[in-house]
Amino acid sequence: MVRAASAARPCRVAILAALIWEVRPFLRRQRARPRRGLVLPSWEFAAGGAPGLVSLTGMGPGAVRESARQLVAQVHPEILVSLGFGGALTPELPPGALVLGGSVWHYDPGRCCLSPAPAPAPPRPLHELLTALQEAGCAAEAGSLVTTPVILRKQGMGAPVLSLTHPVLDLESAIVAGVAASEGLPFLGLRAITDGAGEEIPEFIVRAGGGVGAGAALSWLAADPRRIKTLIRLWRHSQLAAAHLSRALEALLPLLAASGEELQGQPGQEG
Repeated sequence: MVRAASAARPCRVAILAALIWEVRPFLRRQRARPRRGLVLPSWEFAAGGAPGLVSLTGMGPGAVRESARQLVAQVHPEILVSLGFGGALTPELPPGALVLGGSVWHYDPGRCCLSPAPAPAPPRPLHELLTALQEAGCAAEAGSLVTTPVILRKQGMGAPVLSLTHPVLDLESAIVAGVAASEGLPFLGLRAITDGAGEEIPEFIVRAGGGVGAGAALSWLAADPRRIKTLIRLWRHSQLAAAHLSRALEALLPLLAASGEELQGQPGQEG
């Protein structure tokens, strides 16, 4: 009975990430507490006098879509945020750079087809969010979040993708944006770069679909010990990206919380 009541409690901002590594610094700094009884591993934190939630969807479009829908049905968020790591396609985005989604796209590698994803407006105008990030000392750009069904090699990606403004590859943004659109929720996509334009994700991570198993990593290294440099570089970039995501969320939360309060006060909105 207690579990059902906990699961039904609404939240102001629901932040969805695929992996714990993407949000661990934020959870620590916010002293977030585990929230039981939800469909996803989740942690609760204060968001302007109301609960905020960080939940882990795992990877893969189907899993992300279904789990995001179920979570929204459980906690009734006022704002939906998708964040995590991303890969840059153009050289002006170094590792650690932050990109707010000014547009969201699907990319079909089989047909080399790029199509816009349904994405609701952000809870605040993008320029306000960018200003808040810059004032907090976070280097950020408005860019194009390009969601792919699997991790792809960047080499050979076509001109339509490369012609976008600050394009960033990820696996979740367009999926979460679609859920937000179907539920009538404001949506914000935020990515931090782990691999620059000239870098590729190691093959063992690609084969594992993004998961990093110790056995697979050791086998990959055993085939060529010089690969340790690539692994160390990716680890450092991931640490940097996670730290920058944490700083960015802390800078954006006051604006997101204020937007949630405004939405809650509108006719027809339930607390």
